[in-house]
Amino acid sequence: MFKTIDKTGHVAYNGLMKKNVNLEKLILTGLMTALITVTTIVIPIPIPFTNGYVHPGDSMVFMAVLLLGRRSGALAAGFGSAFADVVLGFFIWAPFTFVIKSVMAFIVGLVIEKCAEKHRNIVIACISAPVLWLLFNAAAIRITNDLARNNAANSITAIETNSMWGALLLPVLLILVAVVLRKKEHIFIPPAHIIGMTGGGIFMVFGYYIAEGLIYGNFMAAVLGIPANIAQFTVGFLIAALLSGALQNTSAKRYFTYGAKKADAGKVL
Repeated sequence: MFKTIDKTGHVAYNGLMKKNVNLEKLILTGLMTALITVTTIVIPIPIPFTNGYVHPGDSMVFMAVLLLGRRSGALAAGFGSAFADVVLGFFIWAPFTFVIKSVMAFIVGLVIEKCAEKHRNIVIACISAPVLWLLFNAAAIRITNDLARNNAANSITAIETNSMWGALLLPVLLILVAVVLRKKEHIFIPPAHIIGMTGGGIFMVFGYYIAEGLIYGNFMAAVLGIPANIAQFTVGFLIAALLSGALQNTSAKRYFTYGAKKADAGKVL
């Protein structure tokens, strides 16, 4: 423990302060892990024709990143989501969920940090995300067409194509929502947060497509889960945006690693 004296003559114990901060973050990480589990298992909605489900848990995944940063947020997202799979009986999904949700959360935080550092990174992210999404969809459509050339395959391809364009328009919708919230409710959602959550959500959709294809050996059926997963992270974004915006207008704003103010949008604790 180091003792220093500030300009006002007060004694500051740096070591003790650091321990308190670490303990506070550890407690908050545990709390967010539990919240992610609870919000995932409270309302599980089965995805038709698949063996998966959707839920509002992504809202707490996004909140965990905004509060804890990319590293601790990734741990909370991975453990909280995987534990929910175990509780609901989806044991085979738990390892995949741990990896997918951890990486998803890490991507959200990383993109927020990089976009807050330099404005050109926002442009790079805005170009990279659609390109990667188009490549993923092209690959999914090609796989579907190669596996079966019949009416079912054509229907699934149509679903995938509609999902692709819907997801490309999603950032525009989220930006419009952010503008409305700022004007009507005085809630500011930084562009870096929108881009980060969108990037993390896109990875989640990709990750679960691959996971379901590997688990059940059916990449055609896995396509059916794409629209539901897009809707899941969209709802998660909206809930997290409203909740974080409201909390940052209170004394709770000190707990956020990524604040809503431009100066705090990418700070790292």
